[in-house]
Amino acid sequence: MSKDLLSYVGESGVIRLMQRFFPDHAHYVKKGIGDDCAVLETGGKDLLLVTTDMLAEGVHYTTKTTPYEDIGWKALAVNLSDIAAMGGTPHTAFLSIGLKSSTPVSILESFMRGFREMACEAGVFLAGGDTISVTSHSVISVTLLGRCSPEGLVFRSGARVGDDIWVSGFLGNAAGGLEILLRNEHKEEEGRQMLISSHQRPAPRLKLGKALGESGLAHAMIDLSDGVAKDLRHICDESNVGAVLDRGSIPISEPLQALARDLSHDPIDWALNGGEDYELLFTTLPEDRKKIEELTVSVMGRTAARIGFVVKDKGVWLRAGSMRTQLTHRGYTHF
Repeated sequence: MSKDLLSYVGESGVIRLMQRFFPDHAHYVKKGIGDDCAVLETGGKDLLLVTTDMLAEGVHYTTKTTPYEDIGWKALAVNLSDIAAMGGTPHTAFLSIGLKSSTPVSILESFMRGFREMACEAGVFLAGGDTISVTSHSVISVTLLGRCSPEGLVFRSGARVGDDIWVSGFLGNAAGGLEILLRNEHKEEEGRQMLISSHQRPAPRLKLGKALGESGLAHAMIDLSDGVAKDLRHICDESNVGAVLDRGSIPISEPLQALARDLSHDPIDWALNGGEDYELLFTTLPEDRKKIEELTVSVMGRTAARIGFVVKDKGVWLRAGSMRTQLTHRGYTHF
């Protein structure tokens, strides 16, 4: 493979290359590249959060598995999850979309219905954007603004050795739902419908993210877009630590376990590498376990799952009994 190609440097290498052209922060940039949102100081009491996500047809979605209305929902939801991971509150969105000129008007209407439904649920207003005509696959870009108090802001970089590692909900459901859709093994079963919904209409943890930020309990936090094996590594890299996950503590839903049995697949693989769960992964002091349990029950109606702990040695390991296996993420990587 040629070293002159983007496929050689990979996604992280592309980001580092771009960052080299802007090595210094502007004075108002509290946090730039390297977290779920950029954080800007505006002179007011709150900080401005800014996040952008792109969705490309054939890469992030296909109409074979996701209706246009759900694509609209998801396009905003993935950005909302970034705001949640910083402990913030979203307020204003900008939508840019590229579609073929031959696209039926009804398709755009369906997309916008889903986008508006998610926006109304989250209290977000669409204030602008851009539209273009494309010759091949459609592309969607959403920029979302939010606010957060300086005291409630949570970065990826605050994890400490000895911290507990928590996740807000079940892992792997979205990957299981996608598997059902790709195999065209749709059955009218409540459990399978739940997995499909997890893929098509993720529910960003806005209330929990804000509550964790305001509580001051979370040292580091990230949303799970690419799977625990990859996203936890981001926290470890930014915090200069490592992590150990307990296999038996990974929360896997009954419907996902049933699907895994039917397909002779290890559900842990979906949980660690599947991605698109958009749950929150965060670290806290061990002595705050009771507080975390009480807070998550009050916000979500159930407790978060404690799935591991932070260690000094670099890397991410999965522990099963006395055995430890170092994880290498197999989630999706661009380029």
